[in-house]
Parts: sequence; structure tokens; C-alpha cells
Amino acid sequence: MYTIAYNSFADFIMLCMRHELLVVSLPKPHGNIAGCWYNGYPIHKGLSEHSLNMATLYAHQNGIIPDQQKLVAEYEYFIDTLKKNGFTLHVLPFPDALNTEASLDHDAVFIRDAGLAYRQYWIKARFSCKERAAEADIFAPIIAEKFKKEIIELPKDAFLETGESIYVESREGTFYFGGIARSNKLGHEAVMDVIRPDHSVLVESEGYHLDTVLAPVISGDNTLKALLVNESIINAASLAELRKLGIELIPVDVGDSSGTASDLGTYAINMISAPGILIGSSRFSTPGIEELFEKWGISHIVTPLSYFRYAGGSAHCLTNEI
Repeated sequence: MYTIAYNSFADFIMLCMRHELLVVSLPKPHGNIAGCWYNGYPIHKGLSEHSLNMATLYAHQNGIIPDQQKLVAEYEYFIDTLKKNGFTLHVLPFPDALNTEASLDHDAVFIRDAGLAYRQYWIKARFSCKERAAEADIFAPIIAEKFKKEIIELPKDAFLETGESIYVESREGTFYFGGIARSNKLGHEAVMDVIRPDHSVLVESEGYHLDTVLAPVISGDNTLKALLVNESIINAASLAELRKLGIELIPVDVGDSSGTASDLGTYAINMISAPGILIGSSRFSTPGIEELFEKWGISHIVTPLSYFRYAGGSAHCLTNEI
């Protein structure tokens, strides 16, 4: 359990809203389809060589096929963990249009990447990874109808996969961090035209999505305490821009991030970050990080997601704020 101090009723409402999440149910087995990634993990790449999903490459090279019973059990435990820790979940059915033998080269359970909700808007993603393009098209009208959102389409030549978008509303103001790997500057500028953040930094890295190399840590009073960063694969100029914010940057070992082509990381950094609580798939092996969470009164809850890790995602990828 954790305690959050509210200075006003408005603070209370804002923090409650931030605990409202979208998730997608797992694809149902039928016919020759045996479940999620039942025939292996597709290898995806976006705008550049740096945008290659190394986890799926690792899975492919090592012949990893998910154990469907374990995958389902871990997913159900993850969902139960979110509910037990105060998150309100909106579960979207896995789209039938993507659950066919002709349309399996996707990662549609990772609803994080399909768009970004802000007030009455749904900013629809445009995937630079062509194999995933249908996900944005399919989820946008479902979300628009269910939540009465106005869909915002990106301008021509803009790309945005919203695992590359990290938005934080804190006592210090609003922050937008945008990854430049499978997204581009035009895509992030379109988002910022809508949300008008107080502070923004575009981050170039060799991580295929920003949320595999960077995570905010927020204390119970809604203070942005720090950013966890995998410095080894973030561009030096981008790190310099992050430091200008005056927020503590805490380096994490590459093993707590995406890892390398030959040594897959745990994706511990791919966490759900809410005031006073972090939910992820692994403890951090980087010395001192778990002790900092304890010092700041932040609860770090672990829910294993081993077969999602081989797809290059974890707790953050499986959820989206609404």
C-alpha cells in the first residue's frame, strides 16, 4: 500500500484520472490460430536502422515461441495487479480484423503505440513500421465511439508511434518527451500543438521506442522526482537537453532496458508510472535504484511479463492513459 497526500480536491480528481487505463484483451484462439504470437515474433523496423526491435530479433534468432498457458497466466496476473492497486481499466476486445492468419504481423496488444488521449481528443498514431499501420486505423474509431473522443489525424509526412510519447502532468508543470526512432519531429510537433506542454524534449536514441529507454518517476505528491534513462543508447545532445530541465537523471544499466542483440534486457524501465507507484515486469539490477524508490516513498510492484518482453514491450506498452 502507498499513501498520496492531496492538497486540493482538484489534485485528487487529477490523480484519479491518471489511474484510468486502456488495455486490450489477448487474441482468442480459433482455427489454426493458437493465441498471441503463437507462430513467433515478427521482426519490425521503422524509419531507421536504429528503430529495429532487437527483442524480436533475439526471439527469432533463438527460436522462441510463447508458451500460451504461461503468457495468458502472466497477462491475467498483470490485469489483476492493476485492479488491486487502484487502477480503473477499460478493456478493449482484441480486433477480429487482426486475429486472422493473413494479419498476424503486428503487436496490437501494445495499445500504448496506437494513439494518445488528451482531454476530448485521440491523437491517432501513424506507424513508420508498415506492418503495424492497421493498428492505428482499427483502434481509433473504437476509442472515438466508446469515449466520445475527436480523432486528430497527423499531417502529411508526420510519423508517430506513441510508445515514443511520454507525457507527465506534475506539480512542476507539464512535460512531453518524444522519441525520434520510429517517430519524427513533425509527428511530435503535431502532438505538442494539441497538448501545449510547459517543457518538451525530443530524444534521439537507439531504442526503437522511447519508453524502452526512459521512464519518469513521480512521488506521491505528484512531484517529478527523476527520469530513469539508459544513457548508453541515448544521443549525447539529447541527454544534454534532458539535463537542462533540472530533473535528476538516473542512469540504468542496459540490462534494465532493452539490452543488446545478444543479451536481451529485462525491460524493467518499461513501467507504468503514476504518483507514488510504479508497476513493471522486473526489479532493477542497477545498484541503488530500488533504494531510491523506497527513500521517496514510491511503491515498485513487479508483475512478470516474460513473453511480452520478447516482443519488445512490457507493462507500459500494454496500457494507455484515457
